[in-house]
Amino acid sequence: MDGNLNILTATTALAAVGGVEMCVYQDSTALLQRGHRVQVLYELDGKQHAALEDAGARVDGPFRFGFDPRHVLRDLGRFWPAAKLVRRSRANVLWLNRPEHIIWAQVVARFAGIPIVCHLHHAPNFRWTRLLNVGVAHFIAVSRFERERWIDRGIQQERITVLHNAILATDYPVGGREEQHDARQVLGIDRDVRVVLFCGRITAGKGILTLIEAWQRLNYAPGRALLVLAGPLDATEAPAVEHALAGLTPGSYRLFPVQSQVLPFLHAADIIVVPSLDAEPFGRIVIEGMATGRPVIASRSGGIAEILFGTMERFLATPGAVMEFAAQIDALLDWRRTEPLLGAACHAWVEENFPHAEHVNSLEQLLQRYGRVRKPGRLTGRRRTSKLAG
Repeated sequence: MDGNLNILTATTALAAVGGVEMCVYQDSTALLQRGHRVQVLYELDGKQHAALEDAGARVDGPFRFGFDPRHVLRDLGRFWPAAKLVRRSRANVLWLNRPEHIIWAQVVARFAGIPIVCHLHHAPNFRWTRLLNVGVAHFIAVSRFERERWIDRGIQQERITVLHNAILATDYPVGGREEQHDARQVLGIDRDVRVVLFCGRITAGKGILTLIEAWQRLNYAPGRALLVLAGPLDATEAPAVEHALAGLTPGSYRLFPVQSQVLPFLHAADIIVVPSLDAEPFGRIVIEGMATGRPVIASRSGGIAEILFGTMERFLATPGAVMEFAAQIDALLDWRRTEPLLGAACHAWVEENFPHAEHVNSLEQLLQRYGRVRKPGRLTGRRRTSKLAG
């Protein structure tokens, strides 16, 4: 189909609580800028609500998207208000970003008479993967690695298009010495110390224990380097993480709670480390960090290997390999002196290999290709006109 779309999507939270939520927010905003209409249904409200409405989106909620087979009638009843709203919206396509919400999507899409395009941001995480073969017109996977995982779970390969994530350069600008100084002032970090950053959920699966042990082995002199851990500490894993941190030299690390803004941490850093044990579907933080002009050391697993290839492959390390990560960190700690062009090369790598405009072009084309053409008619219900679309 050609022309502008009326796109329906859903998010569990209108906040930057994870990569999926950030992708939905940023891609929705980009689609609005191109003149498409976007309706976002949500489960938990947050700071993105006002920003999406200012961009021209229609935002409605709260709704429940989960389904429990032990409470079939209850959950199907909870889907009914959303189904009625979607039918009135006369959407062309339901752009589903969490496949575990497929039953909700099938109910509302069937009632509204629209196809589903399902974006696969993560590994299969529910028992009824076979249900995705019903009502879904096409799938979008964030990496070749993720595509293969879903093919192994029964989705036909010809039904899945790979579309790597991308970020808007203006959201993750290059940070030089001045930006680094400003960020460190805000965070209370000494301007002269070397900062190694981990940013994300602080869990064993994210490789945090590997990083802490590597840092312990490096044992830098006080004031030489600082390990910064920024993100939520999982309550069930807190004892193991706290025990590991207790083995570090006092003052050699800082622990920051979950933050809504990642940019100050990226700008404050000299190096970013992504030591995941679990295979990352893509590795969004890798391109975020590189876009700001920082080298990123990351695990050689999952979709990350599709980011760090060619000349950047040297920054990969074996998941769980403490000595490899320690050696990589030590080799890069003074990269501004030993490789002064590396920051610019990292930024250029993201711009060349993960251009945001091409990402949005491909997403737009897939939604147009698999969306349903509707006959002209008056839209019912409240709708804002996009300020960005004019």
